[in-house]
Amino acid sequence: MENKTVFTSCIIIAAGFVIAAFVVAAGFGKIGKPDRTVSVRGLAEREVNADMAVWPLTFSLGGNDLPVLQKNIVADVKIMTSYLDRHGLTKDDYTVQAPAITDTSVNPYMENGKSKYTYIAKVVILVRSSNTASVKNAQADSLDLMGSGIAVLQDYDSKIQFEFTGLNAIKPEMIADATKNARAAAEQFARDSGSSVGKIKTASQGLFTIEDAAVGLEEKKSVRVVTTVEYILKD
Repeated sequence: MENKTVFTSCIIIAAGFVIAAFVVAAGFGKIGKPDRTVSVRGLAEREVNADMAVWPLTFSLGGNDLPVLQKNIVADVKIMTSYLDRHGLTKDDYTVQAPAITDTSVNPYMENGKSKYTYIAKVVILVRSSNTASVKNAQADSLDLMGSGIAVLQDYDSKIQFEFTGLNAIKPEMIADATKNARAAAEQFARDSGSSVGKIKTASQGLFTIEDAAVGLEEKKSVRVVTTVEYILKD
């Protein structure tokens, strides 16, 4: 009788193990099944006008007497600032920087008698203005200053740099556009695979880039951002 009771208990315990194993297996099959996902990228691009212009308006003049050179610098700066005023730029739009004076007489690399002037002054009027059109017009007309005996440098260091500072204002819309384009790509993939797009599983935003719209069109900028979004696919 005792053996029969033990045998019955073993059967019950074994059955319990089978049921438990079935429950665990069923639960693992439901929980452990990985999500089917699709990872896509969405691009948003927008062309905007530059809202800031920076122009190092530079000219040089020489002399053999420092007091005379000082008077000439003051006179030429007055001509230059009046020129900027005529082009619609105010005193808030530019800063007259201290001139850089080179004494050629103490330059060990300068051969005696090779320099016409003992002192050479380099003057920079730094123009920084949101009135980009006026800055560009002033730069385009700068050859007119030659009539006043002033030669404005036109080298690489003196060219206008156009900037766009309003990125924060357009960021939310551009991110939304990029995400919308990413979802459109995911939906196309889902249709091709007989699925539908579910919730976002992961998402990451790339860096915003601001570049010239084209060579010679630096006052217009191309703003771009790419988002990477992973969607869950539903059957």
